[in-house]
Amino acid sequence: MSYSTDRASPSPVATVAVAAGLALAGLFVGLLLGVISISLVSAVVPLPANSPERNAVALIAQGAGLVAVAGLYMDRHDLSWSYLRISKPTLRDLGFAVIATVVLFGALAVASLVIEQLGLTTTEHSVAQSAEENPAALLPLIPLSILITGPTEELLFRGVIQTRLREALDSDGGAVVVAAAVFSLVHVPAYGLTSGFGTALLTTLAVLFLLGGLLGAAYEYTGNLLVPIIAHGVYNAIVFGSSYLEAIGAF
Repeated sequence: MSYSTDRASPSPVATVAVAAGLALAGLFVGLLLGVISISLVSAVVPLPANSPERNAVALIAQGAGLVAVAGLYMDRHDLSWSYLRISKPTLRDLGFAVIATVVLFGALAVASLVIEQLGLTTTEHSVAQSAEENPAALLPLIPLSILITGPTEELLFRGVIQTRLREALDSDGGAVVVAAAVFSLVHVPAYGLTSGFGTALLTTLAVLFLLGGLLGAAYEYTGNLLVPIIAHGVYNAIVFGSSYLEAIGAF
């Protein structure tokens, strides 16, 4: 397969619609594969609710769904992997990945302060809520954040969706903003189904939009998808690790 910049560009509105459709497809396929995988594995090995094993199977299946949707889209449009702008990281890239991770936590700290000052609240991820009963359920998510979540989510949301938006909108900034909005909204089930769809969810989505925008900016600035992949994975791993330590009363 090859990628040519000479092909006709679709309208911006159509591309935004496709971006939303890809995100929803990734979510649906991931959830479907999760249900199927849990059912198949449960026939051989027990997977109790809120168990580490069940969370691991679900997360891997969700990642597979995102990769499947991204791969099918690229195959359908005859796109090569060079389209994703992914390459062996240089020391500069690794340095920017570290900086991006620090910036993510800095942005989260500032957002949390603003949210507190405004008297607002946020919702917890459904996995974090369920882990209150069994903190060990968070343990496999720490390495899998780096191995699965970071690579697969960035592949679809930044590599495919943001790059496609960049072409259609002819704007790096516009692509980053729209991709961040899509990234934020696709997390509604994870944060809203267990906590409701009120102001707290909107505040959480705003924070996710900010974080997604920073990841998108890191992608455009460095031109290497591995930078947001590393930053995203490490960020999630630290968040899950901190949640586990808090759940067991370590701090």
